[in-house]
Amino acid sequence: MQKIINILSILSFLLISSSLVGTLIGYRWLTSPKFEQYLKNKIMGNIDNVLPDAIKGVMPKFTAPPTPLPKTSISL
Repeated sequence: MQKIINILSILSFLLISSSLVGTLIGYRWLTSPKFEQYLKNKIMGNIDNVLPDAIKGVMPKFTAPPTPLPKTSISL
């Protein structure tokens, strides 16, 4: 009976240790500048592919002239 308990204890230790190591490695990867650059490249690549088609017919040919600012007089 003691052998079974010892084996289960060792297996439990190995499981917890591997979970801890995996979590630490995952955290280091997610907070690394390399992962940030990878994510930016992935997102910007998708935007570059979709953006020209999305705004093709939406942009106006010309815009209205600028609106003049109201005249205000502030006395100090």
